[in-house]
Amino acid sequence: MSEKFLFQVAIDGPSASGKGTKARMLARRLGLLCIDTGALYRGITVHFMENNVCSESDIDKALQEMNLNVKFINAETHVFLGKKDVTHRLHDIDVCDNVFNVSQISKVREYVRKIQHDTASDQSLIVEGRDITSVVFPDALFKFYITATQAERARRRYEQEVAKGNAKVTLAQIRNMIHERDKADMERPESPMIKVADAVVVDATKKTPKQVVDMMEEIITRTLRTIE
Repeated sequence: MSEKFLFQVAIDGPSASGKGTKARMLARRLGLLCIDTGALYRGITVHFMENNVCSESDIDKALQEMNLNVKFINAETHVFLGKKDVTHRLHDIDVCDNVFNVSQISKVREYVRKIQHDTASDQSLIVEGRDITSVVFPDALFKFYITATQAERARRRYEQEVAKGNAKVTLAQIRNMIHERDKADMERPESPMIKVADAVVVDATKKTPKQVVDMMEEIITRTLRTIE
């Protein structure tokens, strides 16, 4: 295969479907870079919060001046604001409470898409999110939609929260949160989460991450062999 042959692996899926974990595992196996789209939106949210960005003019100025850098360390996305690594802030409660609203801003979505396209201009990569197969890379060579039942996704997220020491959260709260997030993602006016017709749909409800990644890797390597 020519060294200049580039391709994207686009992965979409609802909240807590495990697409991020599987994307990173796949990236390590294939030796590709992996962009966590959610991390980009969270990095922007951190900047907006730290600089009290609220109005339309504030948003324009912040995006023009914001020095958001993405580095890939061990196949994971690290987000920098200037020289400051803010990756550890990305899942703070205040960021989680605000990232959805920030991610719905059209100019913010355009900013993130530019980063993704610029990164893909000179290298193959894996990108995961909620509108990757439909909007960001609609012509990607590989498209996957990873999902699981709401009950299973709630169970996984609940166990993650308990493992982090969050003793106050209940399974019922997590179930409601996931239900509301699914509804918002599918009904948002811009770039709603959908299953595109040519994506390989993977129901991971009863599959381990390894089983899902094994299947994805087999599809990718088999196809790439026919291109060589």
